[in-house]
Amino acid sequence: MQDTQTITLPEFFATFPKVDLHYHLLGGVRLTTMLALAEKYGVPLTESEAKSYYRRYQHETSVVKGGIAALNFLYPLMRSAEDYYRVTYEVAQDAAATGIRHLELFWNPSDTALSYAEVTEAMSSAMAKAGEEWDIRALFIPSINREKSPEEAVAMVDAVLNYPHPLVPGIGIDYKENDAPIEHFWKAYRKAKLGGLRLTGHCSEFGLHWRNVETGLDLIHLERIDHGYTVLDNPELTARCAREGVPFTVVPSNTYYLKKWPDAGQWRKHHPIRQMALAGMNIIPATDDWHMHNTNGAECYRVMVEEFGFDLDGVRQLMLNGINACWQPEEIKQQWRQAWAAEFDALRSKLAHEPQIDPAQHISYHRSQTA
Repeated sequence: MQDTQTITLPEFFATFPKVDLHYHLLGGVRLTTMLALAEKYGVPLTESEAKSYYRRYQHETSVVKGGIAALNFLYPLMRSAEDYYRVTYEVAQDAAATGIRHLELFWNPSDTALSYAEVTEAMSSAMAKAGEEWDIRALFIPSINREKSPEEAVAMVDAVLNYPHPLVPGIGIDYKENDAPIEHFWKAYRKAKLGGLRLTGHCSEFGLHWRNVETGLDLIHLERIDHGYTVLDNPELTARCAREGVPFTVVPSNTYYLKKWPDAGQWRKHHPIRQMALAGMNIIPATDDWHMHNTNGAECYRVMVEEFGFDLDGVRQLMLNGINACWQPEEIKQQWRQAWAAEFDALRSKLAHEPQIDPAQHISYHRSQTA
């Protein structure tokens, strides 16, 4: 007998298979976990103080702190392998509940109280357990803290190269970009590339100049760009990135643009993610700092549709973009392209109706470069 059960659009967003290629591990620490870790180590932390790190609760607090402040608090707080196991396991659990099948997790070895090897093994053990329970995978991307010195970045790369691990395919860079453009870290990146590691990097975030994207591509030889929104200020570079299919992991919940356009209508209309799509760029939606940003895998795609105007053909393309840009082996990616596309189409056929999109806001997003 034919299955006639219908699903809602929120159920669709939470169920269709997807990747998240731009996820900061400690941005996924639950509020309850932060409080539990503070209690475990006798670190004074009231519930109100903890909530000040989380966008969902900041209307309750008199102090509003950002994602980087949360990282600066959490890294010294997490003092055992058990802590990293717990956080990684919970991150995977939350991700799987919103249809994410593969994560690429950023973390900063130069900031941890534990050795690189200890953290890597704890995360790996957690993902092995999570994979058994929820059919989810992850790769880990140790990342340069660009607020520290280029020499510390080289030391981080040395640690990665001296402890090769099958779940660590490459490196990234994050933290505040303002006074630390990516070229400052050329030596660390060159050493990583020569050592066989893949390269991504946060570039042109926080409204910073498009040249950071150009430098990342042409001098550092990045394979992927994280954020990169101001590339739009250079139409020639934008066209090149679209033509070459450079993957950009983009974040609908990005704080900078929420502050730039506090009016929701202006935010929807002018957000660079829309303009990147209209330019035909290879974009992959991501959550960035999951709990800190009060987002998740389903909410990320809800925003793409209901706020930014993508239709479900566009969402399907975004899903495929993510598979193509991830750092899993090609044979796995090929399996996912076929299986996930079929699963997406089957779920879509069960929708009671397609999303209703304002014609003035509608984006018809397609890319001829898709494999």
